[in-house]
Amino acid sequence: MQSDFPHTPDAVEPKWLTATLQNHGTLTPDQQVVAVQQTPIGDIVGVVGEVARFELTYAPSNAGPASLVIKFAHRNPENRAIANNTKMYEREVIFFNEIASQVQTPLTTCFFAAMDPTSGANIVVLEDLRHYQVGDQVTGISFEQAKQVVATLAPLHARFFSSWATEFPEMLTIASDAYIEPFVPGFLGCWEAAMTNFPHCFDNAMGEAMPAYVAGLKALMKRMGDGPMTFIHGDARMDNAMFGDPARGQHPVVMIDWQNMMVSNPLQDLAWMTTSSWTVETRRAHEAPLLAEYHAALVELGVQDIALETITERYDLAVLFILNFHMIIAGAFVPSTERAKKMAEEGVHRAVQAVLDRGLIKLIPGYSP
Repeated sequence: MQSDFPHTPDAVEPKWLTATLQNHGTLTPDQQVVAVQQTPIGDIVGVVGEVARFELTYAPSNAGPASLVIKFAHRNPENRAIANNTKMYEREVIFFNEIASQVQTPLTTCFFAAMDPTSGANIVVLEDLRHYQVGDQVTGISFEQAKQVVATLAPLHARFFSSWATEFPEMLTIASDAYIEPFVPGFLGCWEAAMTNFPHCFDNAMGEAMPAYVAGLKALMKRMGDGPMTFIHGDARMDNAMFGDPARGQHPVVMIDWQNMMVSNPLQDLAWMTTSSWTVETRRAHEAPLLAEYHAALVELGVQDIALETITERYDLAVLFILNFHMIIAGAFVPSTERAKKMAEEGVHRAVQAVLDRGLIKLIPGYSP
């Protein structure tokens, strides 16, 4: 952890980028950045951070990447505190500095990542994937695209399937009080708003079971840690998936935004993807084949003693757990666009239907009909 880096987009200067790219080995000592132009990527300022694209000019010309994407901690202390309460900035920095080099998962190149523990500021300097196509979780992805995501995430899951506890014993886990205690209040503060905002999504047995779900969430998170765990991406919705064209030398898919990386039930990644980024009809048609695909990928990567039945059971638990993510989005944030509103609505609808389709209400800790 360190503090000698720009804390805001406006503070990025050619001299600092020159030193950063030279230290990374991208530039030689006689190459330098001579000019920087900042351009927006969507809304530069998000809920917990800021991101911008930087167009670079070199001497000599074309010495390095034409552009970079740089992520920063939020400039507002309140928003920054939200992220730091669950170590979001710290987790992404640890991922790129300590974990990324150990996995076969296709990744965007990280040129520099650091955090200032005193101020809570952070920076992550990344390869620009502007020629990839971002996934669309509102429209939904296809079964073939979902299989590509599984092929991308499985190497990460498999690499640390039985070794995370010895290699990274201090890593945040889904079942740890250090994660549960700061996380749950956020859900408690917004679940009723989610039901108020989208009442038609809860006009069913899940709506009736919500008080039990709220009361049992901590126990459910503990249960997520009772079985096999490993490193997960943690936010595997398709707005964080960049789809490439292998014919152009690109990866089929690259996952971005590793701020939610942690140790958890690996099926959390799949549950977040299927309930956020598949339509209900697509999920119903392809859920079982996707789980079989994932199981086969783990076995091929060397994970032993894991049955498809166990994968399915852990997936069911993850689908039930992940409902709270959708409710936080639907209840805590005021949608700024029609797409944002649709994303919140579709997410809640899809997640609730997954719980109902798979008969998961009975798994809520303490639930009795």
